[in-house]
Amino acid sequence: MSAYKRGDRWHVRFTVGGKQFSASLGATGTRADAVAYEAKIRAGLLAGTLGKTPARTIDDALAKWLDGEASQLKSYENLLGKVRAVMAHTSGVALEQIADVAQAVRAAGLKAGLKPGTINRRLSVLRRVANLAHDEWGWLRDPIGKRIKMLPGERARDVFLSPAEVDRLATACTHPGVALAIRLAARTGMREAEILRAAVITDGCIVITVGTTKNSKPRRVPVPVDMPDLALPIGITYNTLRTYFERARRDIGMPGLWFHDLRHTAASWWIASGASLAVVRDLLGHSNISVTSRYLHLMTGDLKRASDNLGAITGGSCTKNAQNGASD
Repeated sequence: MSAYKRGDRWHVRFTVGGKQFSASLGATGTRADAVAYEAKIRAGLLAGTLGKTPARTIDDALAKWLDGEASQLKSYENLLGKVRAVMAHTSGVALEQIADVAQAVRAAGLKAGLKPGTINRRLSVLRRVANLAHDEWGWLRDPIGKRIKMLPGERARDVFLSPAEVDRLATACTHPGVALAIRLAARTGMREAEILRAAVITDGCIVITVGTTKNSKPRRVPVPVDMPDLALPIGITYNTLRTYFERARRDIGMPGLWFHDLRHTAASWWIASGASLAVVRDLLGHSNISVTSRYLHLMTGDLKRASDNLGAITGGSCTKNAQNGASD
Protein backbone atom coordinates (compact mmCIF):
# COMPACT_ATOMS: atom_id res chain seq x y z
CA MET A 1 0.00 0.00 0.00
CA SER A 2 1.31 3.49 -0.81
CA ALA A 3 -0.84 6.28 0.51
CA TYR A 4 1.05 9.55 0.42
CA LYS A 5 0.44 13.25 0.72
CA ARG A 6 1.38 15.79 -1.92
CA GLY A 7 0.77 19.37 -0.92
CA ASP A 8 -2.52 19.40 0.96
CA ARG A 9 -4.00 16.33 -0.75
CA TRP A 10 -3.79 12.62 -0.09
CA HIS A 11 -3.05 10.26 -2.99
CA VAL A 12 -2.86 6.50 -3.34
CA ARG A 13 -0.78 4.45 -5.79
CA PHE A 14 -0.66 0.67 -5.95
CA THR A 15 -0.12 -2.21 -8.37
CA VAL A 16 -2.38 -5.19 -9.06
CA GLY A 17 -1.46 -7.87 -11.57
CA GLY A 18 1.41 -5.79 -12.92
CA LYS A 19 -0.84 -2.81 -13.60
CA GLN A 20 -0.42 0.41 -11.64
CA PHE A 21 -3.39 2.39 -10.32
CA SER A 22 -3.37 5.82 -8.73
CA ALA A 23 -5.90 8.37 -7.54
CA SER A 24 -6.22 11.65 -5.67
CA LEU A 25 -8.62 11.84 -2.72
CA GLY A 26 -9.34 15.51 -3.28
CA ALA A 27 -9.02 18.48 -0.95
CA THR A 28 -11.09 16.90 1.83
CA GLY A 29 -9.64 13.40 1.61
CA THR A 30 -7.67 11.89 4.49
CA ARG A 31 -5.10 9.17 4.82
CA ALA A 32 -7.81 6.89 6.14
CA ASP A 33 -9.85 7.55 2.99
CA ALA A 34 -6.85 6.58 0.87
CA VAL A 35 -6.43 3.26 2.69
CA ALA A 36 -10.12 2.42 2.42
CA TYR A 37 -10.17 3.44 -1.24
CA GLU A 38 -7.36 1.06 -2.13
CA ALA A 39 -9.03 -1.83 -0.32
CA LYS A 40 -12.25 -1.20 -2.25
CA ILE A 41 -10.52 -0.87 -5.61
CA ARG A 42 -8.53 -4.07 -5.10
CA ALA A 43 -11.74 -5.97 -4.41
CA GLY A 44 -13.43 -4.40 -7.45
CA LEU A 45 -10.51 -5.21 -9.75
CA LEU A 46 -10.59 -8.83 -8.63
CA ALA A 47 -14.28 -9.04 -9.53
CA GLY A 48 -13.60 -7.54 -12.96
CA THR A 49 -10.74 -9.96 -13.64
CA LEU A 50 -12.88 -12.97 -12.96
CA GLY A 51 -15.81 -11.62 -14.94
CA LYS A 52 -18.25 -12.69 -12.24
CA THR A 53 -19.04 -12.03 -8.64
CA PRO A 54 -16.18 -13.73 -6.81
CA ALA A 55 -16.13 -15.42 -3.47
CA ARG A 56 -15.49 -12.92 -0.72
CA THR A 57 -11.86 -12.00 -0.31
CA ILE A 58 -9.92 -10.87 2.73
CA ASP A 59 -9.63 -7.45 1.09
CA ASP A 60 -13.43 -7.33 0.83
CA ALA A 61 -13.67 -7.99 4.54
CA LEU A 62 -10.99 -5.45 5.42
CA ALA A 63 -12.75 -2.79 3.34
CA LYS A 64 -16.09 -3.51 5.03
CA TRP A 65 -14.46 -3.36 8.45
CA LEU A 66 -12.65 -0.09 7.68
CA ASP A 67 -15.88 1.49 6.44
CA GLY A 68 -17.90 0.21 9.39
CA GLU A 69 -16.82 -0.72 12.88
CA ALA A 70 -13.17 0.33 12.57
CA SER A 71 -14.05 3.83 11.38
CA GLN A 72 -15.76 4.46 14.73
CA LEU A 73 -12.80 3.45 16.86
CA LYS A 74 -10.56 6.05 18.48
CA SER A 75 -7.58 3.98 17.34
CA TYR A 76 -8.59 4.13 13.65
CA GLU A 77 -5.48 5.94 12.48
CA ASN A 78 -3.25 3.48 14.34
CA LEU A 79 -5.15 0.57 12.82
CA LEU A 80 -4.24 1.69 9.32
CA GLY A 81 -0.59 0.76 9.82
CA LYS A 82 -1.59 -2.74 10.90
CA VAL A 83 -3.93 -3.05 7.92
CA ARG A 84 -1.15 -2.02 5.54
CA ALA A 85 1.13 -4.72 6.97
CA VAL A 86 -1.62 -7.33 6.67
CA MET A 87 -2.56 -6.36 3.10
CA ALA A 88 0.92 -7.26 1.92
CA HIS A 89 -0.32 -10.88 2.21
CA THR A 90 -3.99 -10.59 1.21
CA SER A 91 -4.26 -9.50 -2.41
CA GLY A 92 -6.86 -11.68 -4.11
CA VAL A 93 -6.87 -14.27 -1.32
CA ALA A 94 -10.23 -15.85 -0.51
CA LEU A 95 -11.69 -15.05 2.89
CA GLU A 96 -11.80 -18.76 3.73
CA GLN A 97 -8.00 -18.75 3.70
CA ILE A 98 -7.65 -16.03 6.34
CA ALA A 99 -6.14 -18.44 8.88
CA ASP A 100 -3.43 -19.35 6.37
CA VAL A 101 -2.73 -15.66 5.78
CA ALA A 102 -2.45 -15.22 9.54
CA GLN A 103 0.28 -17.87 9.54
CA ALA A 104 2.09 -15.96 6.79
CA VAL A 105 1.80 -12.71 8.73
CA ARG A 106 3.17 -14.44 11.81
CA ALA A 107 6.08 -16.02 9.91
CA ALA A 108 6.98 -12.74 8.18
CA GLY A 109 6.94 -10.89 11.46
CA LEU A 110 9.18 -13.42 13.17
CA LYS A 111 11.59 -13.40 10.25
CA ALA A 112 11.77 -9.60 10.43
CA GLY A 113 12.55 -9.79 14.14
CA LEU A 114 9.37 -8.01 15.23
CA LYS A 115 8.26 -8.17 18.84
CA PRO A 116 5.41 -10.57 19.71
CA GLY A 117 3.20 -7.63 20.60
CA THR A 118 3.62 -6.05 17.17
CA ILE A 119 2.85 -9.34 15.41
CA ASN A 120 -0.13 -10.01 17.65
CA ARG A 121 -1.67 -6.63 16.86
CA ARG A 122 -1.54 -7.51 13.17
CA LEU A 123 -3.02 -10.94 13.84
CA SER A 124 -5.78 -9.32 15.89
CA VAL A 125 -6.90 -7.41 12.79
CA LEU A 126 -7.34 -10.67 10.88
CA ARG A 127 -9.04 -12.39 13.79
CA ARG A 128 -11.48 -9.53 14.30
CA VAL A 129 -12.40 -9.47 10.61
CA ALA A 130 -12.82 -13.25 10.56
CA ASN A 131 -15.05 -13.15 13.63
CA LEU A 132 -17.24 -10.43 12.15
CA ALA A 133 -17.44 -12.25 8.82
CA HIS A 134 -18.79 -15.33 10.61
CA ASP A 135 -20.79 -13.88 13.49
CA GLU A 136 -22.39 -10.80 11.94
CA TRP A 137 -21.95 -10.61 8.18
CA GLY A 138 -22.67 -14.22 7.26
CA TRP A 139 -19.67 -14.31 4.93
CA LEU A 140 -18.07 -17.36 6.52
CA ARG A 141 -19.73 -20.68 7.23
CA ASP A 142 -17.18 -21.75 9.84
CA PRO A 143 -15.75 -19.76 12.79
CA ILE A 144 -12.28 -19.59 11.27
CA GLY A 145 -11.26 -16.76 13.57
CA LYS A 146 -10.79 -19.26 16.39
CA ARG A 147 -7.89 -20.76 14.44
CA ILE A 148 -5.95 -17.49 14.49
CA LYS A 149 -3.81 -17.75 17.59
CA MET A 150 -1.73 -15.03 19.18
CA LEU A 151 1.98 -15.49 19.82
CA PRO A 152 2.95 -16.29 23.39
CA GLY A 153 5.44 -14.21 25.25
CA GLU A 154 3.59 -10.92 25.49
CA ARG A 155 2.76 -10.63 29.15
CA ALA A 156 -0.12 -8.48 30.26
CA ARG A 157 1.01 -5.29 31.94
CA ASP A 158 0.17 -5.39 35.65
CA VAL A 159 0.78 -1.98 37.17
CA PHE A 160 -1.52 -0.98 40.01
CA LEU A 161 -1.27 2.17 42.09
CA SER A 162 -2.32 2.60 45.69
CA PRO A 163 -4.80 5.35 46.60
CA ALA A 164 -1.90 7.32 48.07
CA GLU A 165 0.07 7.03 44.81
CA VAL A 166 -2.89 8.19 42.73
CA ASP A 167 -3.30 11.14 45.07
CA ARG A 168 0.40 12.00 44.71
CA LEU A 169 0.14 11.81 40.93
CA ALA A 170 -2.96 14.01 40.75
CA THR A 171 -1.54 16.49 43.22
CA ALA A 172 1.69 16.75 41.23
CA CYS A 173 -0.28 17.58 38.09
CA THR A 174 -0.39 21.34 37.59
CA HIS A 175 -3.37 21.29 35.21
CA PRO A 176 -6.69 20.95 37.11
CA GLY A 177 -8.47 19.28 34.20
CA VAL A 178 -5.76 16.63 33.82
CA ALA A 179 -5.64 16.11 37.59
CA LEU A 180 -9.39 15.44 37.48
CA ALA A 181 -8.91 13.01 34.57
CA ILE A 182 -6.31 11.10 36.60
CA ARG A 183 -8.62 10.71 39.60
CA LEU A 184 -11.57 9.84 37.37
CA ALA A 185 -9.62 7.13 35.53
CA ALA A 186 -8.51 5.52 38.79
CA ARG A 187 -12.02 5.63 40.23
CA THR A 188 -14.00 4.53 37.17
CA GLY A 189 -11.61 2.54 34.96
CA MET A 190 -12.55 4.73 32.00
CA ARG A 191 -10.18 4.76 29.06
CA GLU A 192 -8.34 7.89 28.01
CA ALA A 193 -10.59 8.59 25.00
CA GLU A 194 -13.72 7.86 27.04
CA ILE A 195 -12.75 10.50 29.59
CA LEU A 196 -11.90 13.08 26.95
CA ARG A 197 -15.16 12.58 25.06
CA ALA A 198 -17.63 11.93 27.89
CA ALA A 199 -20.20 14.73 27.98
CA VAL A 200 -23.37 13.38 29.57
CA ILE A 201 -24.32 12.30 33.09
CA THR A 202 -27.72 10.65 33.48
CA ASP A 203 -29.20 9.14 36.64
CA GLY A 204 -25.87 9.27 38.41
CA CYS A 205 -24.01 7.54 35.58
CA ILE A 206 -21.51 8.74 32.99
CA VAL A 207 -22.85 7.79 29.56
CA ILE A 208 -20.14 6.40 27.28
CA THR A 209 -21.40 6.34 23.71
CA VAL A 210 -20.75 4.13 20.69
CA GLY A 211 -17.59 5.19 18.89
CA THR A 212 -15.88 6.10 22.14
CA THR A 213 -15.64 2.63 23.64
CA LYS A 214 -13.02 0.21 22.36
CA ASN A 215 -15.57 -2.47 21.43
CA SER A 216 -18.11 0.01 20.00
CA LYS A 217 -20.69 -0.86 22.67
CA PRO A 218 -22.21 1.86 24.83
CA ARG A 219 -22.14 1.57 28.60
CA ARG A 220 -22.80 3.54 31.76
CA VAL A 221 -20.28 4.10 34.53
CA PRO A 222 -21.47 5.20 37.99
CA VAL A 223 -20.23 8.61 39.06
CA PRO A 224 -17.81 8.06 42.00
CA VAL A 225 -19.47 8.87 45.31
CA ASP A 226 -16.60 11.19 46.20
CA MET A 227 -17.15 13.21 43.00
CA PRO A 228 -20.78 14.34 43.41
CA ASP A 229 -20.14 17.65 41.66
CA LEU A 230 -18.48 16.13 38.59
CA ALA A 231 -19.24 18.18 35.49
CA LEU A 232 -18.66 17.01 31.91
CA PRO A 233 -17.07 17.45 29.49
CA ILE A 234 -13.75 17.93 31.23
CA GLY A 235 -12.66 20.20 28.40
CA ILE A 236 -9.08 19.13 27.73
CA THR A 237 -7.40 17.82 24.60
CA TYR A 238 -5.41 14.67 24.08
CA ASN A 239 -2.17 16.64 23.82
CA THR A 240 -2.89 18.55 27.02
CA LEU A 241 -3.61 15.32 28.87
CA ARG A 242 -0.43 13.66 27.66
CA THR A 243 1.79 16.68 28.31
CA TYR A 244 0.72 17.28 31.91
CA PHE A 245 0.39 13.57 32.75
CA GLU A 246 3.94 12.90 31.60
CA ARG A 247 5.24 15.81 33.68
CA ALA A 248 3.39 14.61 36.76
CA ARG A 249 4.59 11.00 36.48
CA ARG A 250 8.16 12.23 36.09
CA ASP A 251 7.86 14.52 39.11
CA ILE A 252 6.74 11.68 41.39
CA GLY A 253 9.44 9.31 40.14
CA MET A 254 7.25 7.07 37.95
CA PRO A 255 8.47 7.86 34.41
CA GLY A 256 7.32 4.47 33.10
CA LEU A 257 3.71 4.89 34.22
CA TRP A 258 1.02 4.76 31.53
CA PHE A 259 -2.32 6.54 31.76
CA HIS A 260 -3.92 3.17 30.98
CA ASP A 261 -2.40 1.83 34.21
CA LEU A 262 -5.05 3.86 36.03
CA ARG A 263 -7.69 1.63 34.43
CA HIS A 264 -5.93 -1.44 35.83
CA THR A 265 -5.72 0.37 39.14
CA ALA A 266 -9.50 0.80 39.23
CA ALA A 267 -9.96 -2.93 38.59
CA SER A 268 -7.57 -3.82 41.40
CA TRP A 269 -9.43 -1.55 43.84
CA TRP A 270 -12.80 -3.06 42.92
CA ILE A 271 -11.53 -6.58 43.41
CA ALA A 272 -9.91 -5.62 46.72
CA SER A 273 -13.30 -4.29 47.83
CA GLY A 274 -14.91 -7.67 47.09
CA ALA A 275 -16.35 -7.14 43.59
CA SER A 276 -16.73 -10.23 41.42
CA LEU A 277 -15.09 -10.62 38.03
CA ALA A 278 -18.52 -10.28 36.42
CA VAL A 279 -19.05 -6.90 38.06
CA VAL A 280 -15.55 -5.74 37.10
CA ARG A 281 -16.19 -6.88 33.53
CA ASP A 282 -19.33 -4.75 33.30
CA LEU A 283 -17.69 -1.71 34.89
CA LEU A 284 -14.72 -1.88 32.52
CA GLY A 285 -16.91 -2.63 29.51
CA HIS A 286 -15.12 -5.85 28.54
CA SER A 287 -16.93 -7.82 25.84
CA ASN A 288 -15.93 -11.14 27.40
CA ILE A 289 -15.12 -12.15 30.95
CA SER A 290 -12.02 -13.94 29.67
CA VAL A 291 -10.49 -10.49 29.19
CA THR A 292 -11.32 -9.59 32.78
CA SER A 293 -9.79 -12.85 34.03
CA ARG A 294 -6.34 -11.22 33.81
CA TYR A 295 -7.20 -9.80 37.25
CA LEU A 296 -8.04 -13.19 38.73
CA HIS A 297 -4.66 -13.46 40.44
CA LEU A 298 -5.57 -10.44 42.55
CA MET A 299 -8.16 -12.60 44.29
CA THR A 300 -5.51 -15.02 45.58
CA GLY A 301 -5.35 -13.26 48.91
CA ASP A 302 -9.11 -13.47 49.34
CA LEU A 303 -9.06 -17.20 48.52
CA LYS A 304 -6.34 -17.85 51.09
CA ARG A 305 -8.22 -15.88 53.74
CA ALA A 306 -11.34 -17.92 52.98
CA SER A 307 -9.34 -21.14 53.28
CA ASP A 308 -7.80 -20.00 56.57
CA ASN A 309 -11.22 -19.08 57.91
CA LEU A 310 -12.53 -22.52 56.96
CA GLY A 311 -9.59 -24.11 58.75
CA ALA A 312 -10.35 -22.11 61.87
CA ILE A 313 -13.99 -23.15 61.78
CA THR A 314 -13.22 -26.85 61.35
CA GLY A 315 -10.36 -26.82 63.80
CA GLY A 316 -7.98 -27.93 61.09
CA SER A 317 -9.80 -31.27 60.76
CA CYS A 318 -9.43 -31.26 56.98
CA THR A 319 -5.66 -31.07 57.24
CA LYS A 320 -5.53 -33.67 59.98
CA ASN A 321 -7.68 -36.10 58.00
CA ALA A 322 -5.47 -35.66 54.96
CA GLN A 323 -2.36 -36.34 56.98
CA ASN A 324 -3.95 -39.46 58.45
CA GLY A 325 -4.96 -40.72 55.01
CA ALA A 326 -8.67 -40.38 55.75
CA SER A 327 -11.07 -40.17 52.81
CA ASP A 328 -14.76 -40.14 52.14
